[in-house]
Amino acid sequence: MVSIEDTNKIQSPYFNYDPSFLTQTTKPEYIYLEGAGASQRGRFEMAFSQIGSSCLAGSIIGGLRGMYTGFKTTSGENQTATYKRTQILNNIFKNGARLANTFGTVAVFYSAFGVALQKSRDCDDEFNTIISGAATGMLYKSTGGLKKCGIGGIIGFGLATSYCVITSRDKIKEIVKNIFS
Repeated sequence: MVSIEDTNKIQSPYFNYDPSFLTQTTKPEYIYLEGAGASQRGRFEMAFSQIGSSCLAGSIIGGLRGMYTGFKTTSGENQTATYKRTQILNNIFKNGARLANTFGTVAVFYSAFGVALQKSRDCDDEFNTIISGAATGMLYKSTGGLKKCGIGGIIGFGLATSYCVITSRDKIKEIVKNIFS
């Protein structure tokens, strides 16, 4: 039996160390994140959430479209409920996966162009957004030929420009005010 007085004499091997092994610095050692203290996240930090949310939105929209298609195609057939349920679920999963893949691919292209433009121009502005949108549309449709590539670029340009007009309304008003005053 160990008495209370003996427990004070027992030492843990974890507390027996030579303090000279530990470096004694006067300055605290911290790891600072790139862009710490910035008012907003950069394009690279936002790319991951944009890609994930695009895939999620694509799967939801595709699933709803698949549900509609599944109900529409199975309503006229005289089949069992199990068969109809299977056909509806197949349509939901196929359309959801297809549209999630499409939205995710477009988001990866857009994010890659946006990050590359931000790093090369050393600024993040609406010009990067518009050029990234146009380049994404062109790259996504590039396998369909020159005409489809151009149409994809125009669609990407239009969507990116619309986004910039909606989100940067105050900045655009200030630019117009400076031009006409």
